[in-house]
Amino acid sequence: MSRIFQHVLLASACTETVDRLFELCELCDQPNIKISLARDLNAVAEVLDHVEFSLAILDLSLVDAGLLQRIAAGLNPKPVVAVVPKDSSEAVRQALRAGADDVFLRSELDDQPDAFIASIERQIRRAAFIENTSRLRDSLERSLDELRADHHAAQHVQQNLLPPHEQVINNLRFEYTLTPSLLLSGDFVDAIRINDHQVMFYLADVSGHGASSALVTVLLKNLTGRLARNYHRNSSFDILSPSATLSRINQEILLTRMGKHMTMFIGLVDTRTSMLTYAVGGHHPMPVLSANGTAAFLEGRGMPVGLFEKPVFEEREIVLPAHFTLTLFSDGILETIAEPSLADKEALLLRKLKNGYVSSAQLTTEFEFGAETHPDDVAIMTVSRA
Repeated sequence: MSRIFQHVLLASACTETVDRLFELCELCDQPNIKISLARDLNAVAEVLDHVEFSLAILDLSLVDAGLLQRIAAGLNPKPVVAVVPKDSSEAVRQALRAGADDVFLRSELDDQPDAFIASIERQIRRAAFIENTSRLRDSLERSLDELRADHHAAQHVQQNLLPPHEQVINNLRFEYTLTPSLLLSGDFVDAIRINDHQVMFYLADVSGHGASSALVTVLLKNLTGRLARNYHRNSSFDILSPSATLSRINQEILLTRMGKHMTMFIGLVDTRTSMLTYAVGGHHPMPVLSANGTAAFLEGRGMPVGLFEKPVFEEREIVLPAHFTLTLFSDGILETIAEPSLADKEALLLRKLKNGYVSSAQLTTEFEFGAETHPDDVAIMTVSRA
């Protein structure tokens, strides 16, 4: 394994000073030091262009205060030590003002070598800390860039799994908006044509946020698609029963052992009979049925999906009116409504929807007040007679 060396710039035209500085640096308890010697100003400029230094030791008989200031600014926050050729309080003040972190008289290199060695060791340790912090920051930034790229790729996958924002299936119109609190969403919606008169639709809200919750939505899409394929192969008819579908999803979630669960509403509409069959997996708020100038929450209850080995999912049936709108929400909608109590929030939803169809986009705008961030994912889906 290669060592990480710390490069020290030593700038001096005096052979005696150079020899003494080399001798003292060799006495430092810092074995991984490489010293680059510059005996004139051209050499100083050359090495500064090609080497990243941890420390600069500058003889002020070669480097004036102006150049010291430029070198100190270039190395900042890494340190600079200045050596003053003669005992001059003014020269010491100028060196400190120009950015030197420590200043020694040339005579002190012989009279007080231990002080110089201790200073160099201290400055080298300081430079090492700065460099390690910089490397860690660079590594973290690279990791964050990779994470962002992964999340954007996952977002692309998730968006491709979602249905069209507006579509008509079997003379039923489905449209939705989905606003994630993060880049990825734990909310998911879908509408699946089963045959020429039956269509299944659902809204799911996976616990938590981000990548792990979004991964469960991918599993959900795969499972419901598999149930549809099984129906067409005549190998399984679970998709014709919302409660059976919830049970299948519950089993799959438990098998992943991801510690995730979800709430879910699944509906199945038969357009020949206008019958809506539905089941609820711990979902709230319940969908709102708007028809004939009124709006009411559907009734029903059920246990969350993915928490229990043998959950109970109640299945219900209602006949849909000739003209209706069914509006589904994830519970994130309740956090965007500025009403003091849950009852007030639910009452506001009913007032908004009592006159019939309101698009999910309009509801999103009205309830979220144009906010750029949300405490929770918000999904809104509408089902209406086309």
